[in-house]
Amino acid sequence: MAFLEQFSAAEKALVVALPYRAGLWVSESDQTGGRRANALEHQALTQIIEGRAKGAFKSGFVREVMKETFARRNEWPGWDAGIERIPDECRQVVEILRPRLLASDMTAYRHSVMSIARDVAMTYREHDESATTISRLMTELRIGADKVIGLVRGEAYMSEALLNISEKEDLALGKLAAGLQLPHSA
Repeated sequence: MAFLEQFSAAEKALVVALPYRAGLWVSESDQTGGRRANALEHQALTQIIEGRAKGAFKSGFVREVMKETFARRNEWPGWDAGIERIPDECRQVVEILRPRLLASDMTAYRHSVMSIARDVAMTYREHDESATTISRLMTELRIGADKVIGLVRGEAYMSEALLNISEKEDLALGKLAAGLQLPHSA
């Protein structure tokens, strides 16, 4: 079944663009790293979308969306317009999808969008030049504590990768999660 056929052209465009636009929005939320950070995050976003378009998913809906998102890559330069509306677009997409999808497909789509945005945020470590030495030291100590706790519990922690997520990107991810009606850690 072609899942996207059940949507109007406008709804389909919104659903298909959101994975890319959400990643772009999180990338644009912090300009601290300058052009280099932007270039690396945009390159990562392209690779993430391409990888997902070629990947396997438990959800046929997500697989179809990701293939369509990548197939429309020639439209991506125009998808940056109105980027500030992304949290509202997330809420709108959730309302569009909820009555038409199985709960498992709905969850898979929302988690996929969130995962793309988080992966983009982790691509480049923007440094907070205003952070004090003590603040940076405390961050390193928290990461060390996370590692120890993880080892004791037998859990894997990605503390260093999480350091790549700046405070501004974390706030953007929180707004994105709220719009997608997911917990922030999703």
